[in-house]
Amino acid sequence: MILLRGNDSPNYLKNKIILKKMRRIFLLFLFSTFIVAESFGQFTTDEITYGNRIDLENSNTWAVGGGFSNFIMHGDMRSIGTSDDTNYWNFGVFAYVDKMFNPLLGLEFKATYSQISGGAQYFSTVYELLYVNNTVIRDDMKFEGTTYGAELNLVLSFTNLYQTTATKWHASGYFGVGYHQYNSALYERLANGTFKKIPSADFGTNPARNSVNQASSIYMSGQFGLKRRINRRVDIEFRTGIYFNYEDHLDAAISNKQDWETFFVTSVGVAVKLGKKKIFTIWGDENGGADQFKIIDSDNDGVMDELDIEPNTPAGVMVYGNGKAVDSDKDGLPDYKDKCPLKYGPISNEGCPLKVDSDGDGIMDGEDLCPNTPGVIENRGCPERKEENTTTINQQISFLATSIYFDTNSDKIKSISFTSIDKIIVLMKKVPNVNFIIEGHTDNRNSDRYNLYLSQRRANSVKRYMVSKGISNENLQSIGYGESRPKFSNENAGGRQLNRRVEIKQANKIE
Repeated sequence: MILLRGNDSPNYLKNKIILKKMRRIFLLFLFSTFIVAESFGQFTTDEITYGNRIDLENSNTWAVGGGFSNFIMHGDMRSIGTSDDTNYWNFGVFAYVDKMFNPLLGLEFKATYSQISGGAQYFSTVYELLYVNNTVIRDDMKFEGTTYGAELNLVLSFTNLYQTTATKWHASGYFGVGYHQYNSALYERLANGTFKKIPSADFGTNPARNSVNQASSIYMSGQFGLKRRINRRVDIEFRTGIYFNYEDHLDAAISNKQDWETFFVTSVGVAVKLGKKKIFTIWGDENGGADQFKIIDSDNDGVMDELDIEPNTPAGVMVYGNGKAVDSDKDGLPDYKDKCPLKYGPISNEGCPLKVDSDGDGIMDGEDLCPNTPGVIENRGCPERKEENTTTINQQISFLATSIYFDTNSDKIKSISFTSIDKIIVLMKKVPNVNFIIEGHTDNRNSDRYNLYLSQRRANSVKRYMVSKGISNENLQSIGYGESRPKFSNENAGGRQLNRRVEIKQANKIE
């Protein structure tokens, strides 16, 4: 094996400069790896995955592993496809320690030991060897040796880039740098079929190579690994990778054809996950999430069954946040069963008003708020009152505002809402000296900016309608708050529906 070319070699200074550059690359890689790992380590799993979330504080992040490997050389000499029709199978062992910072990124420290050997390539006679008495690579040559070293790899989960967390199979990439030492030497076949070491190509006997029997080099690698989870504690992994050796003497042959050498390593190993937690960082729950909370909405009304007091309403029926079917006229009969959904009427009459006027004031009992006391139409059948308490009016307006609905993602008021708005207008006209604020609110779906814009448009729609019905523009102010003031939880459909609302409040007295 060849350690360094002599100081009198034409390429010595060039190699020395390249070596310095490689050391800088190696240090830069280490620095970048720790920075990236630290940065991603600050993220919670919820910020980079979207399904079966893993609590990093309650999952194991360390693992150790080891196994067997196969080394294939591809340089001036090669292990497969040699000119002597021989395949050289080089077996070795490895061990590693992994630390995962989150389901996507981790670091690995890996130690390796392997046999290395190979023969001459086809058409290798064009390769002139240095340090071997002005000869070329011949078909009767081979190299042998061993190598041992260590590498630092950045671990990148491919599987967890596009799905939540793996449950059975997991693919990942390993990208890193390493350092190894080796003692490879060239041999030539004798007439009797045996092989003899070429003295001029041996580290220990060639003064031009400093008479050192060991050589070393930095290398870079890109590897692909596929893991299969066996149980909570053990995984098996198949891994293959390509390696780029900086020096040109791993195969004990130096030529002017190339300065980099390539080799491939394929391995099979076992990983043991350390720690007492049930879950390892890259994997999902042991039972595949069977115990996870599931949202069930039997009638598809947007309210999950656990919160739905009417879980079997027909498809398409409008419901309140608790799942109860909407009853616009508050007569006890839901709109989808009510033949007169906007007029109060007894259930016995299918929700329609009875044609009865008990107090003889000209207003049918179904529309008379005071059916047993004569009143006026302007006061919906109740006696006219000279003065009405402003606080009471504000309370009524606030209550009626809860029945204002809009089309989805639109500022168009649903037709079912105009009855409530008209009642609010009647109440506002009783207190012409009071200013009102119309507030628009949304749930937390869509962006903050979009929700703020939508809530403002909805508040403006209510204001325009009220102005068209005679309320002074100066008495009304419309403000959109978007999702900033939720009254209920946005974690379920029922809460989000209640947060999509309009509120009308007294502002101040007009001077």
